[in-house]
Amino acid sequence: MKYIVGIDEGTTGCKTCIFDEKGNLISSSSREYPSYYPKPGYVEQDIIEIKEMVFESCKEAINKSQVDPKNIVGVSHSNQGITMVLLDKEDNIVRNKTIGWQDTRHIEVLGELKNNINNEDYYNLSGMSLGTYNIAVLNWLQKYEPENWDKVNRICSHQDYFLRQLGADGFYIDEGSANFMSMLGVEDKEWNEELISVYNVKEKHLPEVVHEPGKVVGYVTKSVSEKTGLPIGCAIALGGLDTNCSSLAAGATNAGTDVLIVGTAGVSIMVVDKLIKDPNKRVTIRSNPGFGNWQLYLMTNTAASSFRWFRDSLCSLEVAASKLMGSDPYDIMTSIASNSNPGANGVTALTCLQGSHGRRKNENARGTFLGVSLGTSKADIAQAILEGITFEMKDILSMKEVIAGKIKNVRLCGGVAKSDVWCQMFADILQKPIELTEVPELGSLGAAMCAGIGAGIFANTQDAVDKCVRIVKTFYPTQDKLKVYQESFERWNKAYDTLINLYNENK
Repeated sequence: MKYIVGIDEGTTGCKTCIFDEKGNLISSSSREYPSYYPKPGYVEQDIIEIKEMVFESCKEAINKSQVDPKNIVGVSHSNQGITMVLLDKEDNIVRNKTIGWQDTRHIEVLGELKNNINNEDYYNLSGMSLGTYNIAVLNWLQKYEPENWDKVNRICSHQDYFLRQLGADGFYIDEGSANFMSMLGVEDKEWNEELISVYNVKEKHLPEVVHEPGKVVGYVTKSVSEKTGLPIGCAIALGGLDTNCSSLAAGATNAGTDVLIVGTAGVSIMVVDKLIKDPNKRVTIRSNPGFGNWQLYLMTNTAASSFRWFRDSLCSLEVAASKLMGSDPYDIMTSIASNSNPGANGVTALTCLQGSHGRRKNENARGTFLGVSLGTSKADIAQAILEGITFEMKDILSMKEVIAGKIKNVRLCGGVAKSDVWCQMFADILQKPIELTEVPELGSLGAAMCAGIGAGIFANTQDAVDKCVRIVKTFYPTQDKLKVYQESFERWNKAYDTLINLYNENK
């Protein structure tokens, strides 16, 4: 039996999983790491801390698996949303504290970028609106940290940076991560000179774009083997952006499938057969690597991270209890929510704690609770947060159905998939069947599937899907809560419109 390793390096933590040739999970290990918030709206992480946790989780997962490391034939990487790692001429890190993808400081220079290109041309070239993702932090660094920028010789995403740390022989980036760097042509899938000029960088400082998921880009060296437990000579294969790895592992191959990834962010990926551009330029269009079709992509900046905020700020007793009980604190929190009622007894939560995306894009927006009274309980607050996150995903799906037709099936993944309560809520609010795959660790599985392609276990992405993706549970919508959720969704929409108007006035 041969084994493959998938590393899912997320925003709040990483998880390394060992799989066999059929996509069965053998073992896993995870680590958390912090984000830092030096100013309101600023989000940073220490790339060295992340690397140490990634290597630790890899070594522990391999040890826990009890498999002979010699039988591990491939490793690949799933990386968090686009966050730049800047290197100098000696490939040393210029700025240990990377500016995270949730960071909103780029809005300070966005107005200046609009002098370089109009949004219509930008959307037609890139498949997204100007400022959709925070690549403009490069311009912010040029303006506010010139002493750092002057040292920059290479601009990495986390994909090419971590592949290089594992032993890749150069800097290689997948289509999905390159797309999020906002300098890739959406149609030819190559670096675009006009887009690059918007950010005042040079193509020679960017990684090489690779179009084949699973392409071998190097082999594990002795020094990396000692730190990770991976065998010397193990094939290092191109992975992908976390959302692409998750959509691959969810089997998002055919038009009409929508994958909802409710993790740190809330992501909706709808597969379509042709390049469809949103006339309102809100929905990002990008390729579906390995399948020859397209994805309609839309995200919220915060989703389950809002629930994590609730955990860290208001649920210290539940966290302490979970440690004593050896259980997941989120299980206790969703159990608390079940003591409320659909509609959260009139409480509405807007969970845009780090800016609003989707239909109402406003980086200045912040989270809000409405309808709180003296009778409001912690259960109502918890229920309102779960509903608020779900309402935002419903809003995103409805936007895409307007421009691309009916969504036939929804596959749900991320931390939410571990909660039957929340999964049923999604089915009832979306009024669509919610499918769960056998392996919930989709980021890791998608990366491992890429590793398997590189190692020759799978012939291509479709073969990997056929052998590894299995739907094991479906939640069907009920009608008994439909009316109250419709009323709550209408209230949520009105509240959101009012909030966005308020923040537009205060820009």
